[in-house]
Amino acid sequence: MGKYKTAFLVGISNSMEFRFDFFMNLLSTVFPIIMQVFIWVSVYSGSGGDAMYGYTFPQMIMYVVVAGAVSKFTNTGVEYMVNEDIHSGGIAKYLVRPVNYIGFRLCDIVGNKFASMVTMIFLTLGALAVLFFAVDFVVVPAAVLLFFPSLALAAVLNFFIFFCLSTLAFWLTEIGNFFHAISVVIMVMSGGVFPVSVFGAGYETISRYIPLTYTINYPIQILSGAVGTREAMEVLFIQFVWIVILAVLAKLSWNWGLKKYVAVGG
Repeated sequence: MGKYKTAFLVGISNSMEFRFDFFMNLLSTVFPIIMQVFIWVSVYSGSGGDAMYGYTFPQMIMYVVVAGAVSKFTNTGVEYMVNEDIHSGGIAKYLVRPVNYIGFRLCDIVGNKFASMVTMIFLTLGALAVLFFAVDFVVVPAAVLLFFPSLALAAVLNFFIFFCLSTLAFWLTEIGNFFHAISVVIMVMSGGVFPVSVFGAGYETISRYIPLTYTINYPIQILSGAVGTREAMEVLFIQFVWIVILAVLAKLSWNWGLKKYVAVGG
C-alpha cells in the first residue's frame, strides 16, 4: 500500500504547488453560478414565487449555488490523463512495475482533490450561511453530515465513469474532442446545471437507475433536504453499488484495451 500512499501524497503536493491555478479554478466556478442565480430569480419572480420543478425558491437558489461547486469538485479529468498515457506510451512504465494503474490514478486524483475537498467544506458552509440571510434557507445539520460522504462517493463514482470512457483511447486515435463533448452532456444530465426534474418526470424516473445523477443531483438533494435521512442513506448505498459495478467494468475494459496496446514511446 506504500506506493499508493505515495501517489496520494504526490497528488496533494501537486495540488498545493500550483496555487494560482487552484484559486483560478475556484474563481471560474463563481461566474456561472452568478448567471444561474439571476436567471432563476427572474423565473421565480415571474411565477409569483410558487414552487417550480419540485423546488421552492430558496431550495433552487441553494441548488444552483452548490451545483457549480460540486460539478467542479467531482470533475477528476482522469480521461485526459489516461488518453495521454496511452497515446504517448506512458503506461508502459506502469505495466512493468508492481502497481495497479487504476488504483494508482485513483489515489493520485484523490490526493489532488484533497485540498479542494477541504476548501469546499468551508465554502459550502459559508454559502449556506449567506443563503440563510439572503433567501431564508435553513439546512438540517444531519443533511450536512450526510452530504459530504455522498460528495466523496460522487467523486469516486465520477472517476470510474470517465475511466471507463477513457479506455476508448485504446481503439480511437484522437478522442480529446469526444471527451470534451461527453463531459458537457454528462454534466447537464447529472444535474450540474439545474435539477434533473427540469427535464420532466420521464427522465427523472430514468435517472434513478443510471449512475450519472448520483454524482451531482442526489448529493445536492441530500443537502437541500429534498430527501429524508432514510432516502439519503439509500443514495449512499446506491452510490457504493455503482462504484463497485463501474470498477469491475473499468478493470475489464482496461484488460481488453491492453491486449490491443503497443508501446511506441514513454
